[in-house]
Amino acid sequence: MNNMEGYDRYVGQTFDGRYRIIKIIGLGGMSVVFEAYDLVAQKIVALKMLRDEHAADPQQVRRFVNESKVVSMLSHPGIVKIFNYSVRNDTKYIAMEYIEGITLKDYIRKRGVLSFNEIISYTEQILHALEHAHEHNIIHRDIKPHNIMILKDGSVKVADFGIARV
Repeated sequence: MNNMEGYDRYVGQTFDGRYRIIKIIGLGGMSVVFEAYDLVAQKIVALKMLRDEHAADPQQVRRFVNESKVVSMLSHPGIVKIFNYSVRNDTKYIAMEYIEGITLKDYIRKRGVLSFNEIISYTEQILHALEHAHEHNIIHRDIKPHNIMILKDGSVKVADFGIARV
């Protein structure tokens, strides 16, 4: 499948009678992320769905479930919140907090060299989020600019605990 080709078939569908898919917002190595409307909570969420080529792989499904369980144990403003997950049938997804922002990777690509104050601010926020995870015996194991979200107000959210260890 080329880029997001094929995943647009989900736009307009409703998963589990609750999450109506609005549009594709990202594609990663293991998953595709949609903007969705939660009909029960009446708010926009991000729905991270395991890509088709990984949905039948027990190890990938285990990692996916691990991420949802691990992050649901955490409650910190610097960590993306998980609301719900499903691994039933062929549709495996995690419903999570919708973040209006960009990855640190894209931010650096767009801005170029960051200021000293930005570097210190982002680093401190990331470290506070990781400290919270460590206090709950969770190790992220995949900290990189792709997994850090920068919000418009300059706050940071750590995402993608897919290979985390408890």
